[in-house]
Amino acid sequence: MRELLLSRKTNTRKSCFQLFLVISVLLHYTYDSFADSKDQVEFLKYEVTWNGSKAGHGDVTTKANSGKLNVTAQAVSDGALKALVEIWSRIQATFSAKTLQPETYRFHLRSNLLRSEVVDLNFDHQTSSVKVSKHKGDEVESHSEKVTGLYDPISAVYLLRRQKDLARPLYVDIFDGKDKARLYVSPNGQEQINIKSGSHDAVRLDLRLVKLASDQKEIATGKLWVSNDQRRIPLLLTSSPIVGVIRFELIHAQL
Repeated sequence: MRELLLSRKTNTRKSCFQLFLVISVLLHYTYDSFADSKDQVEFLKYEVTWNGSKAGHGDVTTKANSGKLNVTAQAVSDGALKALVEIWSRIQATFSAKTLQPETYRFHLRSNLLRSEVVDLNFDHQTSSVKVSKHKGDEVESHSEKVTGLYDPISAVYLLRRQKDLARPLYVDIFDGKDKARLYVSPNGQEQINIKSGSHDAVRLDLRLVKLASDQKEIATGKLWVSNDQRRIPLLLTSSPIVGVIRFELIHAQL
């Protein structure tokens, strides 16, 4: 029973973690400069709480070099969550800064109680396919799938960056090697928010992550606040999965 409960909570946290990784670079102000620059680096650090208790911390590092973007986003459990289970997760993605076509994507999960999991995606745009490799414990799986209009979670957000009008609802279709989902982004006005990094004039965006299947199952909902300026820095994300509310709050930015 305990293992079943841990598995359910971990699967939910994995979905929310990937939602965070998508949103944490969504509408990031550096898209245009990264597309034309070399050796650019930025770093954003977040604190994570789960139902009001400290649960972990995460960060997103973006590097530009030779016309490509390399993004690394990771999260580590601590506080009350670490007392239950230790979790370390990382996503790494590489894609073209100009065309936004994804090249490689890797999701890696480690835990002291659950099996390690690695998912690798390698995109071949000449054949409109992606090679999927999965390692979960001792289980290994490899196959290819046709992809049309699908992006990995990281490159997907840079596709949305080309939508300059934040007054209109947006969506993007995402494939993480396991599930296909659609992220809906709906604007909901301006607000002044107070977080650990200070007081900010922000734009609020409402989020829905829906599984692309016949039943259109909703995976998670959330609210995102980005700075109301040209930078569009992700300031605060609250996500509402099945087992509670996860909150990501910006505590440091190196731009």
